[in-house]
Amino acid sequence: MFIISEISPQFSGDLATAEQMILQSKLGGAEAIKVQLYEPEQFNKPESHRMSFEELKHLQQFAKHHGIDLFATPFAPKFLDWCVQLDMKYMKVAARMHVNFPELTRDIMSLKKPTFVSIPADMAKEDQDKIEIVDHAIYLYCVVKYPTLVEEFEMPDFNNSRFHGISDHTLGNSAAMFASAHGANYLEKHFTLRNSFQRTGEMAHLCSMTMEDLAMIKNTAMEFETLRRVTGMNG
Repeated sequence: MFIISEISPQFSGDLATAEQMILQSKLGGAEAIKVQLYEPEQFNKPESHRMSFEELKHLQQFAKHHGIDLFATPFAPKFLDWCVQLDMKYMKVAARMHVNFPELTRDIMSLKKPTFVSIPADMAKEDQDKIEIVDHAIYLYCVVKYPTLVEEFEMPDFNNSRFHGISDHTLGNSAAMFASAHGANYLEKHFTLRNSFQRTGEMAHLCSMTMEDLAMIKNTAMEFETLRRVTGMNG
C-alpha cells in the first residue's frame, strides 16, 4: 500500500514540528508527505496556517534529504505555480475542488503529473461519471467529514470501479486496514505527533495516525498483499 502522510494543518505553521512529522512519517513507512496550500481567509483558518514559498521549499528539500517526496494540494493558482516551480513529483485534487475550483482542477490535471484525485462519497453518481478518467490520475474515495465515525465509513469496490484507494478521515485505523484488505492500494491519511493535540482550526488530529499507527497499517497492508498473492484472492 502506498501511504500518503498528510501533515497540515496539524503542524500549526511551525517548521520544526513539520520536520519531526516528516521524519516520523518516513520511519513509519509512508511513501510521500502532503501539505495543503491556501490563504487562511479562504477557509476561515488561523493566520498560523499561512505558508510562504520559502517555507514550502524548505520542507520539500528536508523531505528529499531524508528520502521521501513532499507534494501539495494547491487551493489557488499562485500555489499551483509554486508546485510547478518546485517540480513536485505528485499533484493533488481535493474532494471539494471539483465543484468549488473547477478551473484550478483543470489546470492541475493539464500538467499530466501523477495526480491523486479525491472524489467525495456524497457526490452523485452522474457527477462522478463527469470526472474524466485519465492514466496519470490515482482516484481516491473520500468521506468528507472530520472526523468520520466508523459506522459512517464508506468504501467502493476497488476491483470494479475507478478507485485505487481512499482518502481517510475515519477515527482509528480499522477503516484503513479494512480498505487494504479489500484491495485498496493507496491510502491518504492525516498524521499527528499526538492525537491529543486538539486545536479549533486543526481538527484533523482526531482522525490522524501516529507513527505507531502508520507502521501498523503499513505492515498489515503488506501482509494482506502477501495473503492475496498466495491465495489468489483480490479482495
